[in-house]
Amino acid sequence: QRIIVTDQPFNGYYQSIDYAYWRRDEAGPALVPLTTMQVKAEIARPEDNEIIRANSKYLVKGAAWTAGAIVTKVEVSCDAGKSWGEATLNGEATENAWRLWEFEWQTPSPGGYTLMARATDSRGRMQPMERDANGGTYMISHCLPIEVEVRL
Repeated sequence: QRIIVTDQPFNGYYQSIDYAYWRRDEAGPALVPLTTMQVKAEIARPEDNEIIRANSKYLVKGAAWTAGAIVTKVEVSCDAGKSWGEATLNGEATENAWRLWEFEWQTPSPGGYTLMARATDSRGRMQPMERDANGGTYMISHCLPIEVEVRL
């Protein structure tokens, strides 16, 4: 085993191709290495395809994060992004740190529902609804749907 120290950028496959995204501007497209996390919230509970009891209170939980700022708000949608309610942020707000959150959902009548979460940070950046096709596979920061079934 050894460690190699260099004053030059390492251009290995993962560092220069896989952990990179396409930046497109007036200078033309350029493959740029990933360096910071995007603002993002994820739902940890419920799991995708979970069955939830109708007409009850269900605590949706998750985590949110960002880079160079603090998470100031998380919103949850229980109707595939048509409407949003504000989640409760837990713990102290710290720059560059995860923020746990929870949202009390009064489950409606039986049926299928799509839950989503989105975060906003102190720099005003909000998690996008759509995936950025230039982002590659490691820069997936858009709102991801969680499908649940509500039953009696």
